[in-house]
Amino acid sequence: MKQLFKLVFTLAIALLISGAVQSKVIPIEDFAKKSQFKSAKVSPDGEHVAFTYEDGSEVKLAVMSVADNKILTSFEVGDEREVVYFHWVNNERVLMLAANITGHWDGASKEPKLVAGNIDGTKRVQLWDFQRSNLSFISRLQNDEKRILVGKSHWSEKGGMKLHRMDVYTGELLYNSDSPKPVGGPDSVITSIDVDLNEEPRVAVEWDRVNKDDLYDDKYIIHVKDPRGDWTTLDLPVKHDGFPKLKKVGFNITNDKFYFVSNHDLDHQGVTGLFELDLKTRKIKFLYRHPDVDIKEDRYGDIETIYGANGEVIGVISEPGYPEYFYLNDDSVSNEVAFHKALRASFKGQDIIMTNYSSDNNLAMVKTYSDKNLGDFFLFNRETNKAKYIASSMPHLKPELMASVEPFVMTARDGLKMYGQLTIPNGVKPKDLPLIIFPHGGPYGATDRWGFDWRAQLLANRGYLVLQLNYRGSGGYGKDFEKAGSGEWGAKMQDDLTDATLWAIEKGLADKDRICIHGISYGGYAAMQGVVKEPDLYQCSIPEAGPYEIDLQWAKADSFRNNHKMGENYKRYSFGSEEGVIRERSPVYHVDKLKAALLIVHGENDVRVPIDNAYLLEEKLKEAGKEYDTFYRKDGHGFQKVEYRVESFEKILDFLDEHIGK
Repeated sequence: MKQLFKLVFTLAIALLISGAVQSKVIPIEDFAKKSQFKSAKVSPDGEHVAFTYEDGSEVKLAVMSVADNKILTSFEVGDEREVVYFHWVNNERVLMLAANITGHWDGASKEPKLVAGNIDGTKRVQLWDFQRSNLSFISRLQNDEKRILVGKSHWSEKGGMKLHRMDVYTGELLYNSDSPKPVGGPDSVITSIDVDLNEEPRVAVEWDRVNKDDLYDDKYIIHVKDPRGDWTTLDLPVKHDGFPKLKKVGFNITNDKFYFVSNHDLDHQGVTGLFELDLKTRKIKFLYRHPDVDIKEDRYGDIETIYGANGEVIGVISEPGYPEYFYLNDDSVSNEVAFHKALRASFKGQDIIMTNYSSDNNLAMVKTYSDKNLGDFFLFNRETNKAKYIASSMPHLKPELMASVEPFVMTARDGLKMYGQLTIPNGVKPKDLPLIIFPHGGPYGATDRWGFDWRAQLLANRGYLVLQLNYRGSGGYGKDFEKAGSGEWGAKMQDDLTDATLWAIEKGLADKDRICIHGISYGGYAAMQGVVKEPDLYQCSIPEAGPYEIDLQWAKADSFRNNHKMGENYKRYSFGSEEGVIRERSPVYHVDKLKAALLIVHGENDVRVPIDNAYLLEEKLKEAGKEYDTFYRKDGHGFQKVEYRVESFEKILDFLDEHIGK
């Protein structure tokens, strides 16, 4: 902890000495603009790049020519919908999964649909509507230009996932008989099937519910294909009570080892580690685990694996503060590891994500990113060792003008270790600064990571120190840490934010008389709960799109409208079942304690957290004779329209300047 804090202080002093341009005021519009490039993949022949980008309330897919950067076509997927993932299936055609944009823990239907289209915009068809059954992309099928390998499962069919080949022009499915069958109880299902680098099905995972009414006796069974081509099984030994975590990673270059991530070997529900399964001996070997954080996953829950040019596993990432890399110690991947390390070293101050390779393994699509840069995309030629710049996510924002984001570690009042980030204004000494506590939404499973956050950067550009804490219940720190937030919505989870505020004051970073709390969704709830639970700690609060009356939120939100039982279970998980706790932790009933200045921000068309929450909060504030201000616009959960983002921040910055500015 001391080392991390020392690093924060030393870096900030260095920035102060280096001086000058860092203090330039950047227009709000520059931060509020949508991302021009979110993700990108190169075509098999290396001639085109498919990429996703934000446009209004939608995340679309477009295709451009590498030779001249000309856009060939763009695929729309509908308002409030996004391209979740996409794949090149051949040189002329892309496959994409489109779904509704919802929260991490939202119970609302995503209504996914699998769509494909040619790069000239022709022959666009819907291949699959997931109302019929679930479908998972498994492999491109290198030797079949018309088909891909998918895993299909339906609630009415016994056994779970089965392999099929899908025609990417018509959606026709052909059953692949090389699918393992469950060996467990009557409710057992195959949940995943993995193919090796030769696209041969080799490993599958079975979820055996044993007693479907008892989650704690669930177990995993691993299916492995033997040299004769027969499927055999392997029990995963679990040392702790409860269902273990198990996520696939991939194969080695010789296809005789399979890597996966799990916590099965611990005597508690701790952080995940990397394991190697020898497919010949059936022995499982532990390889790596960070003591505090899980092996890193992306926003969809997949492991952020480092692959070689042929798709072989060469390493994984953990992120306690800054990203940390673990590479396999194996001669077969030494060249690929050396290439990855060299590529990282060539982009100073950046981290990299290798998206995919062309079929000849010569061209690699690389995304570079940092705390000051949302992302730059390059095509790296391994023969010439040259990188061709493709595009940037936010090219109008210059990294040299952005603030540094520095990790910190703190201990909560009950001894629980926590990680967070500080976004430090440029050109000033990190001492007695006006502070904004900025809790993430979710709350469970969500995480703030080191990287670029446009809202935090905008606030830092105006001179505010921004603190983001991964309080108990956040994801990425093991199941025990996440479960520590169970029943603690607005209680210990709120105390964690209080402790982080006091930590910043104690360290001399923040001026105790200039502190504001601001957040969105659950963060908006925390911003309101914070100023009624700790009325003397904050000078102001900006709750945005927050649920302020819990029963009202559960009754009117779209989250669990089609699954009442799931909603009630989630409420019990969040608040416990003690009588009176919902009213106790609904901040609308405690506004008589409010001392801080208050600005309420909400979208009038928000269905995730209906604006009725804000209206009821206003009603209770008026009854208590409390002053407040509002900013409402006809938009959804977190403003999608850029003009509303700009307007809201004009209001927010004026509010901050009045209450905690100089």
